[in-house]
Order: sequence, then structure tokens, then C-alpha cells
Amino acid sequence: MTRRHHLRPRATFLLAVPALAAAACGSGSSSATPAASGVPSSVTAQPNIVAEVPSSVKGTVLQIATDATYAPNEFIDPNNGDIEGWDIDMGQAICKSMGLVCTFNNVTFDDIIAQLQASTPAEQAGGDKPRYQFSLSSWTPTAKREASGIDFISYASVGEGWTTKSGGPKVSTAADLCGHRVAVEAGTTEEMDAWGYEGKMVGGMAISGDTDHCSGNDMTVDSYQTQTLADSALESGQDQIGFLDVPVAQYEVKVSGGKFIAGPLLAGGQPCLVNPYGIAVVKGSALEAAITDAMKYLITSGAYNQILSNWNVKGVAIPASQVTLNNNSSVGQPCVPSY
Repeated sequence: MTRRHHLRPRATFLLAVPALAAAACGSGSSSATPAASGVPSSVTAQPNIVAEVPSSVKGTVLQIATDATYAPNEFIDPNNGDIEGWDIDMGQAICKSMGLVCTFNNVTFDDIIAQLQASTPAEQAGGDKPRYQFSLSSWTPTAKREASGIDFISYASVGEGWTTKSGGPKVSTAADLCGHRVAVEAGTTEEMDAWGYEGKMVGGMAISGDTDHCSGNDMTVDSYQTQTLADSALESGQDQIGFLDVPVAQYEVKVSGGKFIAGPLLAGGQPCLVNPYGIAVVKGSALEAAITDAMKYLITSGAYNQILSNWNVKGVAIPASQVTLNNNSSVGQPCVPSY
């Protein structure tokens, strides 16, 4: 859900396209889940990784938090009620390589960090059982989130994009947001960027010394609890522009049945503000080493690319050397000026 609390971006290109919540989640009779989804059969428990798993969780079912409103990354399949997506397949593959069984839980994006923080590593070592051990939910690592006691293990690279309905306003740069209603998911990087473009913090308080780039032609930023609600607002015409991660925008265009069209690419065919996606864990989690090595194993074994290919998101791939802790670096042109 890059999607959130400042943590998302995708890789490939910047879209100015429209979102269709119901279609993105497979509202018709056919499933939005590709036939080849799931954990590749080649993935097996790796002894060196299993050895890194703390004894306190061995033999238990790990609980993973995700905001399942962000197809194709994480969403609920309407045909069976299961949580699906390439983040989900990646998480299950991580767990399998650690020799563990995991269950994904649908949690409102803006609540996930607080749930992860509910139990510190020291408390867990003393026997406290956290509700969720980690989160895969299109997180973009940021210094602010890390300062709150969360670590992020990089596993993909994503850029931000804009969406509009066919015939709607043309969006090529952030300046085109001015004068329009913009739909974002609460807690996301895109929410902060939309407000930041007007020199404001989320909610409207002015940032001292910053510039309002929409002065005299302000946008209205509408924040929604889920991406599904943001998409619905765009589809209904309540909002004119959606601001979200590129893979999600691409997917929504693909499943819209021609209702929506993709906009122009940035120079060089790259999206704006390409940032890592990170697996969120409470800072100092005993699972950090095992999750990190599991990701590297999936990449070097080829299972990682297979999962991304199944979901048609190969553009987000990173090499094993980039699976690091708290990588806050950005690549390419920012979507909005710094604020």
C-alpha cells in the first residue's frame, strides 16, 4: 500500500491513469489472481536460515499484517475471500524458506505500525506474544518511521504515479494536481507528498519556510482509510485524480476494460520518486537476520523473479545486494519538490 505511512513506490514508469477499485479487486466472476500465483515449488526450508529463526517462534504460526486493499500487491480475492497478491506470495515464500508457517491478516494500513510496536523485542524475549511479527504491505522506508521503532528490510523498488478516469484531467507533473480533488490512502507517502506540494503537513498546517506550489489554485486532498475507498471516490467522480504506487496504478488500468488510459512517461521512461519497498519489523526483531537471508535466497534462487513474473510486476525487482536494512534512498526525479 507504497502506500502508507510514507512507504511505497514502484518501478517502471509514471502513470497518469485511472483507478477502478472493484475491478482491481476482481469484482467480476473471474479472479484477479493469476493462475500461476503462489509459492514456487522450488522454495524449500534452508538449514542456514532455519538456524537463524529464534526458538520462541519455531513451531508456531507467524502472524503477518497487511492492508489488503492494494491490488495487485495485496488484496482480497472476491471469489474465495483469501488475501492474495505478490506481496502475499513473497511473504509465504519467506516463511517457507525459514521453515515456518505464516498467516496474513487484513489490517488497516494506518494501524499496522502501532500493532507492530505493541511488543518490544525485550518483551518478546520475556515471553510476550506480539499480535503480528512483521508486515508486508508495500511499505516505503522513511527516517520518521524508523525513528518510531520500526526497521525495514528492502525487497523491491517502486515509483509513484497518478490516475484519472478516461476523459479526466491530464496529469504529467505535480503541478497538474492543483485545482483538483486528489484521492489518497491515509498514512501513505502519496498523502504526505500531496499536502507537501502545497507547503503543508498532512491535515493542512503550514510548513515553516516552505512554498505553496498551488497558491491561488489549491488542490483538495481527500484521505481515505483504504485504497479501495480512494479508488471508489475516483470512479464515482467525487475525486478527479488518484495518487498511488505505479504497480497498483498499472494494474487498475489493466483490469478496467479500456475505461481508463495510461498517461505519458517521464523522461527516460522512469517513474517519479523510485524508492525501496521494505518488510516492516519492530526495531531489533530477532527475525531480522532470517528474513533478510530468506529474501536473498529467494532472489538468488530465481523464485523471487518467478513470483514477480506471475503478477506482471518484474519492474520492481532488485538484486540480492540491495536487500538491506533501512534503505531510505530515492532514485530519479521526485514527484514533488522537497518539503
